Amino acid sequence: MHALHALHALPARPARRREVVAVRDVVLYLHVVLGASGLLLGPAWLVARSCGRSAHGPAAGYQAAVAGITASAGVLAVTDPQLGWLLPVAVATEILAVSGALARRRDWPGWRSCQPHLLGGSYVALVTGVLIAETGNPVFWLLPAVVGQLPIALAKRRLHAAGASPVPTTA
Repeated sequence: MHALHALHALPARPARRREVVAVRDVVLYLHVVLGASGLLLGPAWLVARSCGRSAHGPAAGYQAAVAGITASAGVLAVTDPQLGWLLPVAVATEILAVSGALARRRDWPGWRSCQPHLLGGSYVALVTGVLIAETGNPVFWLLPAVVGQLPIALAKRRLHAAGASPVPTTA
């Protein structure tokens, strides 16, 4: 019975603090789910395009996942100052993903060279985020970018080999 009295004597956490923690936990869960979705949809988009199929669904899903990751990173950065670094990384990832999709769709000059770097860079950023969050090992700030150069180079080669194929209406 003495332990029960001691428990009641502890100061209660302010309700506002509990609400912020609960919101942060929900947003963190959403952030992880969106990250996993992006990691799955990125290759689905690539495979569909490589096979000559319409990639509208995976492309739209990937873009939505990255946009959601960026939004959730903003909320996480506000609710936990130790996660402030997450916001600029997420915004940069979103800029890369959107620019990569627009490069082809809008037929930017040299899009065959820049699109793989833009989309590949956004995917590398997702992989980097997972590895840093899971391990905290600083080598994972560089390793995904180095490893990602091979698939980016192969995508550039494939796009240049396709030459003057018509510009599709979806990325």
